[in-house]
Amino acid sequence: MMDVFFIERDPYAPLRHCYPVSKILYEGKSEYQEIMVIESPHFGRVLILDGVAQCDEKFEFIYHEFISHIPLYAHPNPENVLIIGGGDGGALREVLKHKEVKRAVLVDIDKQVIEVSKSFFPTMSVAFEDPRAIVVNEDGYKYVQDYEQEFDVIIVDSTDPVGFAHVLTTEEFFRYVFRALKEDGVYVGQTESIHYHPDIVRRVQKSLKKVFPIVDLYTAVIPGYAGYWWSFSIASKKHPVRNPSREVSVQTKLYSADMHRHAFLPESFYQKLISGEYQV
Repeated sequence: MMDVFFIERDPYAPLRHCYPVSKILYEGKSEYQEIMVIESPHFGRVLILDGVAQCDEKFEFIYHEFISHIPLYAHPNPENVLIIGGGDGGALREVLKHKEVKRAVLVDIDKQVIEVSKSFFPTMSVAFEDPRAIVVNEDGYKYVQDYEQEFDVIIVDSTDPVGFAHVLTTEEFFRYVFRALKEDGVYVGQTESIHYHPDIVRRVQKSLKKVFPIVDLYTAVIPGYAGYWWSFSIASKKHPVRNPSREVSVQTKLYSADMHRHAFLPESFYQKLISGEYQV
């Protein structure tokens, strides 16, 4: 039996996950947040920011495949992609599996997260060496304001919407995103748990609907995230998003054309959730 455990300090969850720890590999504090890497017998290495587990070696592929491939396959030709956040490199790895992508800009305010991922998570951070990858250590909220019709897809792979990440879920930010996208651009961002954070899901969806003509919600079961049934808010200027717009050819563990379609909530449940009629 393990006698050392890490207990999360998730400010938004009504429970606390407890991870058995075989070894603490890294502890540090950047200008923006506390950073820890632990080795856990079941999950492998786990990246923890401000006391909340962000990803683990065993299951990270689920989150990164779904946040990346659904918006990229909703677009017919995603040549230029912007990732805000995502310093672990997992989303970048998945984005660059698409041969159509000519440039992927990753903007993460915290350079230390990137360096820690390079040191301890080589399977996630491998794409940082791809010549199509451009890494910028700036505030993503400010970065996106400098562009107009520049990107085909914008992915916001942020931490929970507290502290400096809160502004990435506001209507003002979505207007900057809309302007930075090309005329047929697609946006996606993670929007927390269907059951534990329905207020966040509804707020983001309603804000997106004030900006984009096409707004939807899809989900995936993420074993390491509180609430497990995780949501992603997606918006598009032109293209429908519920079906892939081209043949699925990338190599993945879970994502497929069928998984793309089935990830979206049935319309009846989606309407109940957004209206607030669905309560638990």
